[in-house]
Amino acid sequence: MDRFCSEKRPSENGQGLVEYALILVLVSVVVLAVLLISGPTIGNVFTQVVSAIDNPGGGGGGGGGEDVVSITRADYNSGTQNLHLDATSDGGYDPGVTLTASPGGVMTQSGGHYHRNISIVCPCTVTVTSSEGGSSIVNVP
Repeated sequence: MDRFCSEKRPSENGQGLVEYALILVLVSVVVLAVLLISGPTIGNVFTQVVSAIDNPGGGGGGGGGEDVVSITRADYNSGTQNLHLDATSDGGYDPGVTLTASPGGVMTQSGGHYHRNISIVCPCTVTVTSSEGGSSIVNVP
């Protein structure tokens, strides 16, 4: 009789494998979401590190070197196909420095930073260059 009952029970072989697969899928979704949200910020940090390596003397002011351009905001609205771009030169803005977005044109100075609204279809890459020689690149998904 014991043998007959044990044969009727459903097999639980593979249950652990399915649980591990579900955990793996959940972790993958979380990692993907984090990368999509923080991707532009990570790209800007990478650009700043490369810029600092290329220009070890620093920038702006006394040394005659390039300034450090940072893209602080790149918000794309797919409904209106409009990209709102904010940037700084050496952490702020200087009336003697002009930042130009490519594509997009000359950025406007206000509120301690430079800004520009660009009509564009993304995904796209935007480069901001300074009249002092610095630049920064952002990839907009």
